[in-house]
Amino acid sequence: MFTLESLLAAVPVSVRDSLDQDTRVYLSSIIEADSDPSALREAAEPFLADAGMDEAELAAVFSKLSIDSTSAVPELSSSNAAGSGPVLLPKEIKSAKALTQAKIAKVKEPAVQAFSQQSRFHTETVTTLSNDVDLKGVNVIVDDHELLVDARLWLKAGYHYGMVGRNGAGKSTLLSVIGNHSLVGLPENIRTLYIQQLDVLESDVSVLDSVLAADEERQKRIVDANAIEVSLQNPETLHQALEKYIHRISSEQTLKAQKIATLRSGKRGKNARAVALKAENTMLANVREKLYVGGKTDSEVAADVLTTLYAELDTMNAHSAEAKARTILGSMDITEAQQNGPVSKLSGGWRMRVALAKAMFLEPDVLLLDECTNHLDLAAIAWLQDYLVALEDITIVCVSHDRDFLNAVSQETIRLKEKQLTYHPGNYDEYEQTEDELRRKKERQYASLERRREHVKKSIDGFMKHARSTNDSKVLSQVASRKKKLERLAGLDKLEDGKRFKLSYWAGFHETMRPELKLERPEKGVDFSIPQPENLRHYGPLISLNNVSFAYGNGGDRGRKILDNIDLNVMMGDHIALLGLNGCGKSTLIGIINGTLVPNKGNIERQVRLRIGHYTQHFVDELSGVYESGLARLMSIAPGTKESEARKWLGSFELSGPLATRPICTLSGGQRARMAMAIMLHSNPHMLLLDEATNHLDMYAVQGLVAAINEYEGTVIVVSHDRHFIRETADDSYVLQDGKLTLLEDGVDAYVQQLALPVIQ
Repeated sequence: MFTLESLLAAVPVSVRDSLDQDTRVYLSSIIEADSDPSALREAAEPFLADAGMDEAELAAVFSKLSIDSTSAVPELSSSNAAGSGPVLLPKEIKSAKALTQAKIAKVKEPAVQAFSQQSRFHTETVTTLSNDVDLKGVNVIVDDHELLVDARLWLKAGYHYGMVGRNGAGKSTLLSVIGNHSLVGLPENIRTLYIQQLDVLESDVSVLDSVLAADEERQKRIVDANAIEVSLQNPETLHQALEKYIHRISSEQTLKAQKIATLRSGKRGKNARAVALKAENTMLANVREKLYVGGKTDSEVAADVLTTLYAELDTMNAHSAEAKARTILGSMDITEAQQNGPVSKLSGGWRMRVALAKAMFLEPDVLLLDECTNHLDLAAIAWLQDYLVALEDITIVCVSHDRDFLNAVSQETIRLKEKQLTYHPGNYDEYEQTEDELRRKKERQYASLERRREHVKKSIDGFMKHARSTNDSKVLSQVASRKKKLERLAGLDKLEDGKRFKLSYWAGFHETMRPELKLERPEKGVDFSIPQPENLRHYGPLISLNNVSFAYGNGGDRGRKILDNIDLNVMMGDHIALLGLNGCGKSTLIGIINGTLVPNKGNIERQVRLRIGHYTQHFVDELSGVYESGLARLMSIAPGTKESEARKWLGSFELSGPLATRPICTLSGGQRARMAMAIMLHSNPHMLLLDEATNHLDMYAVQGLVAAINEYEGTVIVVSHDRHFIRETADDSYVLQDGKLTLLEDGVDAYVQQLALPVIQ
């Protein structure tokens, strides 16, 4: 039986080291799905060839593994047809081939179009004197999928907004097109900075350089100046450096002309489009001609360009940029040693400080934060919360699943629903309360309107019956009057502000006499189908930890001790939360409970046949490299599952239809999180270990998970920094600090208040 380990052992060390984790996981899944060695060869050959192995070396490797050197897929032969039956191309090999091609080609980047309504009457064509953003007719389209249609983007200067909406609705896409200024119509002078969690995960660049690189305009000029300075003694490289500068300038001027052409209409638009078309064809030549006017040499042009670049950098105060960046980092308690070291050496909370330092260095008008609390501990979240609240002069738009954090940071709430943006005063709790009250009010209005309509209908029926029996024509005029009244009762008689409806308020042509009263149903919750666990044979603790200690390094007391004499009994039905700062050992303790780690000291007792479902905080990131569909992944993990059953199961996690058959890597973060949850829960576990399970989920999915956990009769151990989630799901909370596990008598809120937070400067 061949394995992934046997394959890796057969290839050279250099090739083995070049295979990333995604590739290894993919090859392992092929081996598990198919026992035919040719399937492994079909899948592995392209990756090994990319790593530098030639045909002879490949043949030698597969010969060691006793895999036929012929990589071709078996075909139907005459002997097979006449003998024991045809040898058909296995379905799994077809799947492996398709997945291999997908892996090599990667997934096509989606084409994003973002534009807003423009007209000849716009006084703001490129820039605006205000820091407000007010764009009408905003459309965002990803490939052929519309995320926003004729919406209004309205951000008042200095306001802090919380943005909510379903996973996959387009929140992250909207923030990204605003942040990178690809939204046509966004004024050029509005400085934006988009911070997503992935921006601060890994980087070998120093903290200081990472902050300095936030100012892209300054960075471009420094790169050009350095390249030209280095090449002054080499004519060939000097010409190349100058050409790069010329291409940058020409592309920027062409892009500017195109934006002006897009923003203007009428005669001005026609002229602007003519200028843009000319710029596309001649801009590069024009820039080059201006620089080399009079037959200047490369050295003379280089001197002129350097003079221009130095002047631009002086205007931008580039000489004081490093001092400014160090001052900002110092105000966030980032030491000079940390500033000079790589970002990758910092924990998640400190990396978020680096991301905020970028914002302070750039001094943006609009700061866009996408799930900025992911992977932060409670102390870091509290620090970030206080820091953002203190930024009074910067417009902030924040997407977060953490209800408490969003409530503290936001002054207004933006809801993205049904391809529209709506704006609501107050934080998320206030928005939810207001929407609930408005919905109840409309329901009362609708019920009252229906009663009145029913009364008028009965009176019309009575008058008609009387007219038929008496032949009284006068009654027919009363019937006509009542029918007009019935038409008026088809819609609102009062507006939302309480004013009486007047026809003059309602301009245009309409099919009814009044606006219809539309009942807005509450958001449909996400139903996380957690199956109830089967009864175990023995009553008592599911898991008992007795004097458990764990240390990384040399082991025992000589290594870096993470857990120190931990005692814990976990019973069926317990709902427990583990709290503590990042790096304190929560995930280590979860690993020991799950059995993936072995303690250096102490013993663990587990019930026989205990099934554990483990959701790790890295599941979503791991699934971002999976190219098969969720349906295929689920059916491969549970071989006896019918496709209809698998579809129904994924549908209960709002992953029905095309979401079930799309490559997992193309799903949004929240959709991948629900996919990971669906795959984990399919085994019907007795115990759930949920490590940061709320990361990437939207508010509705978090509430659905809360409801499902509260109905679950099995055991749940939660590691989370979402205070609302902990309060709603955990009966007991423990804090892990200095290797010791302590029961919190007063709950999570008291624990947060006890944390020693740094002073915000």
